[in-house]
Amino acid sequence: MFSGRPSSEILKTDAEATLKTLGLDEHLSPQRANGLRSMVKRIKHDAEAALTQAA
Repeated sequence: MFSGRPSSEILKTDAEATLKTLGLDEHLSPQRANGLRSMVKRIKHDAEAALTQAA
């Protein structure tokens, strides 16, 4: 979903909606779902930092 994408596109991506469409939320334990949300949050944070550095 994020691989090879520019930072601006990563920030526009609604990862939670995409994962819900795939039905992934129904197959993860609450702990793993929290970990996945944290990972997406970190990726978006890093993308935002990359845009800030480029400016």
